[in-house]
Amino acid sequence: MSSFALKLTAIALMTLDHFASIIGQAGLIALFPGAGWDSAWAVKLSYVILQILHGLGRAAFPLFAFMLAEGCTRTRSMPRYMGRLALFALISEPVYYFTLGGAVYGADLGGLAAHLAALNFENVFFTLTLAALAIYAWQRLIPRGRGGAALGLLAFVIAAFAAEYFKTDYGAMGVILIFALCLVRTDRKLQGAVIVLWALVLYFFSGFGYGWYDIGRWQFISFFGACLALIPISLYNGSHGRPLKWAFYIYYPAHLAALGLISAALLH
Repeated sequence: MSSFALKLTAIALMTLDHFASIIGQAGLIALFPGAGWDSAWAVKLSYVILQILHGLGRAAFPLFAFMLAEGCTRTRSMPRYMGRLALFALISEPVYYFTLGGAVYGADLGGLAAHLAALNFENVFFTLTLAALAIYAWQRLIPRGRGGAALGLLAFVIAAFAAEYFKTDYGAMGVILIFALCLVRTDRKLQGAVIVLWALVLYFFSGFGYGWYDIGRWQFISFFGACLALIPISLYNGSHGRPLKWAFYIYYPAHLAALGLISAALLH
């Protein structure tokens, strides 16, 4: 698989996950002819469909993490690469807020202002930007020997804490995965082991997966869903494929906006 095919796979899986999150069970039931919340079959079927979509969607972030690790080592200009990530992080945040993040402050302009004033920057582009910054610092500092390596690790720790502080998508765990995949990028089997270990910790031993004290079906669905990313990664051949760089950046806020409009139409 080329990087183009890998990106298409990642955005397809991400779209399934976001469809489940934004359209939700109410929107899905509205798609069933003549069904409503009083239809037991519709409630059960919609729940199963959402679980499947979310499970498949768990593979999206490991794929994006893998591609970012590749991109940071193959790009001709890291500053420009990080600039594109940061630009679309800023563009995407209002769209992300109104479709996925408006529950706390209310889905209106006042809520968005409060959300930003509280330094919440939640869309995944912020996670990718912070991870890229950590990798860039590591790349620049590692040639300086042990002192440079120590400073590079410090930059990574700061980026991970920043992701957690700003409540970015996947938080510190997202930055950790991307940085680790970059460190071991020459060994595909080791990268696979990193993804499996990351998913195990994330979904069974952290608050993201409700913790080891509350293990249920969702944790297993999420874990095995994330591990599905190993299949396309194992097929990756290192080629670029079609050069549609900007299209992938634009797709993120565009598909969120489209799903938000569809949800509004279904529910109102």
